[in-house]
Amino acid sequence: MFEKPGTRLWRHSDEEVAAIIQRGQEKMAAAAAEVLEGLAELSARGADFGFRDLVAFQVDNLNVSRSLAKTRVQLAEELFGSLAATGAALAAGEVSLEHAVEIHRAITALPVEAREGFEDILLTLARTAPPTAVRKAGDNIRARIDQDSAPPDEDALAHPVREFRSTVDRRGRYRFAGTLDAETGATLDGLFDVLAKPCPAEEGQPDLRNQAERKGDALAEMIELVARTDDLSTQGGERAVVTVTTTLDDLQRRAGPAILDGAGYLSASALSRLCCEAKLVPAVFGSEGEVLHLGRDVRLATKAQRRALRLRDRGCCFPGCTRKPRWCVVHHVREWQHGGQTTVDEMILLCGRHHRIVHHTDWTVTMTDGKPQFHPPAWLTTRRRPSTNPYHRIPA
Repeated sequence: MFEKPGTRLWRHSDEEVAAIIQRGQEKMAAAAAEVLEGLAELSARGADFGFRDLVAFQVDNLNVSRSLAKTRVQLAEELFGSLAATGAALAAGEVSLEHAVEIHRAITALPVEAREGFEDILLTLARTAPPTAVRKAGDNIRARIDQDSAPPDEDALAHPVREFRSTVDRRGRYRFAGTLDAETGATLDGLFDVLAKPCPAEEGQPDLRNQAERKGDALAEMIELVARTDDLSTQGGERAVVTVTTTLDDLQRRAGPAILDGAGYLSASALSRLCCEAKLVPAVFGSEGEVLHLGRDVRLATKAQRRALRLRDRGCCFPGCTRKPRWCVVHHVREWQHGGQTTVDEMILLCGRHHRIVHHTDWTVTMTDGKPQFHPPAWLTTRRRPSTNPYHRIPA
């Protein structure tokens, strides 16, 4: 953001600045908890300082919006009462105020007799996942509770209302409208949540597409996925065979460029990521340019292995990720150039975004007792311990 040193932190390293941001986030959460605890105490005392209620007290004295003031009062009543564990986690800086809002929203939407145990489940998720994942998990829990408590409409389940109407206008553009049942609509919304997020353009410029344009691009991506997939249930489509030319030294040190089928260059670390999912013919050269090895295609995970991974992982393994197996690639935990094997015990599912993170940042992953453990960068002070992704194990 700054072209030259412009803040008091300019002497610090990147890692030190990141750690400062992390500590600041923790302090903000603790400060929010302090405000809520104070409101809970005033509410218990019945003190309102002559104002109509504690909402009006905040609006007129703290210069906050009425909606925020109301949310605070609602949270205060629960976070220092029935949701005390969430209040304690907020005070400790383990979760953010947004997490607390989503946990409160999910739990209070459930019947009182059905709430037991779900706060701990959502709180465990919140410690390693963004608030959107907590919201989805809460929605899944509520949907399951609703199904358990209300008799299903068998006719609606057997014959869901789904309609699709389309026309082609004079410019050749395809226009459509229609109706989906609630379950399919929720699935589509979930896909849009993932695929229609704003993406910064080159050089850090903001995404200039509006929401409708982002959703249009996301729909096109979904259609392309189906069009190129042989067997959707097992994601049987494979990428084209490519020949990668590099030196043995560069490949082992993850340094220097590799040539991708004569079409361009990519880094050795990018090649390492590509090797997880692409069918490759490695052409490895020595330091003098002599051909050391012109191998056959590296075998990918078989369909049976993919099914096993889908059943075991249930989605992207990265902490907090909600993406389902359909949107994941198979990642070799121990990279193939370092002796990794194409076995279920040495592979996990990762979505495209987190696949890049594991390959190109300081995040690492290991297998412990057949389960992936993710190790964060050292500057993430509150998450230095290995973590897993509990999202896909939440009852739904």
